Amino acid sequence: MSPSKKQIPVVQVAQPASAVLPPEFQHLLDWLGAGLERMEGIEDAQTREEVFALLEGIDVLHRQALGRLLDVVTELGGPGLAERVSQDPVVSTLLEMYDLPEADERTQVEQALEGVYPYFKSHGGKLEVLGVEEGRVRVRLSGSCEGCPGTATTLKRVVEEALREGFPGFKELVAEEPPPPAPEKPIQLGRKPKRRPRWVSVGHLEDLEPGEIRALRPEGTSLLLVRLEGEVYAYRNGCPPGSVLTLHLGRLEGSTLVCPWHGCRYDVRTGKREDEEEGKLAALPVAVGDGEIKIAVEVEEVGPA
Repeated sequence: MSPSKKQIPVVQVAQPASAVLPPEFQHLLDWLGAGLERMEGIEDAQTREEVFALLEGIDVLHRQALGRLLDVVTELGGPGLAERVSQDPVVSTLLEMYDLPEADERTQVEQALEGVYPYFKSHGGKLEVLGVEEGRVRVRLSGSCEGCPGTATTLKRVVEEALREGFPGFKELVAEEPPPPAPEKPIQLGRKPKRRPRWVSVGHLEDLEPGEIRALRPEGTSLLLVRLEGEVYAYRNGCPPGSVLTLHLGRLEGSTLVCPWHGCRYDVRTGKREDEEEGKLAALPVAVGDGEIKIAVEVEEVGPA
């Protein structure tokens, strides 16, 4: 596998929902991806290997330099400063390529409690993280754990211990009471509105070659369309899911879709990861009728049933 396909790992920190890349930067990302794809087609083997060796050297230099830069920022201004710097959409995308952003407090807490959640579930309860502010972790217990005499002891022994071991910034655990039950809604007479998928036409089957990967933006939504063995599949276009790093510049290896940025491998028929990592592409329903390809982008109400 060439360096362009394997060097950039999957980032674990999601980009802020409010981050919007400037159009010129998004265009640059697309241009770079297309350039990598063209380099794969260099006919002279020695030239192709030298080009990718050069890219790999640049990749290593950037990865090491950015990592050290983040260490300096964290040392001078603390983790909070590093997090604020990574909120910039362009900076965030660059760091995402190299798996460098530090996990925010909420992510660190969730990771620290991964082994605790099954404990409460096995007792018919549920532990929910309500918020994390400067090391102060707010949680709530529900289910059979609610009001249990041993709850305070369990929180102290199990939850605090996990947080002290897995969350370096931990300062205090606050257990909040569950909200009062909502009043019962009066029974509404009449029929409920009927809902159905809203289909959007995205082209014709004859225009989509077998094995082709195509990027679409129906109604401004970034989607990925793939034709494989007579079937058409549609997914949200991003790796990891929700990322601005699009997948349409990737390649198919049989039924496997390979990400051009991280080397992630997805089963194009199901969207599931094949490389023992968590994650799944968000699939959308596809319908083909009279040669026309339609995708269900959302659900709409059509009146009473």
